[in-house]
Amino acid sequence: MITIKDVAKKAGVSVGTVSNVINNIDIVSESTKRKVFKAIKELNFKPNIIARSLSKGKTDNIAIIVPEINNPFFPELIRGITDFLETKGYYAIIINTDNNAEKEEIFINGLNSFLVSGIIIAPADSKGKDFRVLSELKIPIVIVDRESDNLNDDTVIVNNHKGAYDAVNYLINCGHKIIIILCGSNHTKTAQNRYIGWRKAMEENNLFNDDYIYWGDFTIDSGYKMMDEVLKKFKKVDAVFASNDIIAIGAMQAIRENGLRIPEDISIIGFDDIYFSKLLSPPLTTIRQPVYEIGSMAAEILLKKIEGKSELKNICRYVIDGELIIRDSVAKKAGS
Repeated sequence: MITIKDVAKKAGVSVGTVSNVINNIDIVSESTKRKVFKAIKELNFKPNIIARSLSKGKTDNIAIIVPEINNPFFPELIRGITDFLETKGYYAIIINTDNNAEKEEIFINGLNSFLVSGIIIAPADSKGKDFRVLSELKIPIVIVDRESDNLNDDTVIVNNHKGAYDAVNYLINCGHKIIIILCGSNHTKTAQNRYIGWRKAMEENNLFNDDYIYWGDFTIDSGYKMMDEVLKKFKKVDAVFASNDIIAIGAMQAIRENGLRIPEDISIIGFDDIYFSKLLSPPLTTIRQPVYEIGSMAAEILLKKIEGKSELKNICRYVIDGELIIRDSVAKKAGS
């Protein structure tokens, strides 16, 4: 079996130097690193991760906890996180909670078994969840995408309130007045803040109506069901603000099945700009989140905390503005 001593001999360096290179300790010159990596490749050397972890007193494992892996938003977020982790020699353990707070708690309780050095989490629930178990782990945490009333740590999110406000104002400026909101789960701050943005824009233009509000969850099925209810209740709807693109896809299906056209009969706008929103028919107007960048930023913040390089003494909340992406799913009414 090839050992670290064999690598050191072939590279012409000390065992300690090889160890520093493997453990990503920045005291080795680039030319020496190249020699070590060349020796590792030629010898097909595979470091013993468990032994490394025990010798350092910590692991290079990072837990990424997401609520719905089947939502295209989260794989892109995970890619941003893992691409950054990879450059720093860290490994990802990906946990999907299916938006289930109890399942989330079970997984968190089991993290000690994985010897993780940090956690990046998008919580399943924003209310009533006791996250003391996370604080008991005594490891760095960064929150992404979704906030929670009982989880207070560094956070990286998009400006959900402003994004929704901008989306609805765009609909209003296009001449639409009866604007339905199809919300996600009211157990998430993401959905709550997007609702607040919709409401603010509607109230400022004297268009607010309680009957325009539909709560569901962030799924295609929910978007379809909510939109079907809307079309059964209202004789006329100008436009729809869907709280994410997945809801919008379900709503678009319901609109078509009811014999209506987009955007000629009903305009629709989404939120997130998942990768296939531009491929829909018609392509979906939406609020773009820089999802990959949010993931990368969260990973960078976490690793600085783990490695003691963070200069931040207080908990920080990073709020990134979204961008309105105009495509073909919103019609401009005459005179607008």
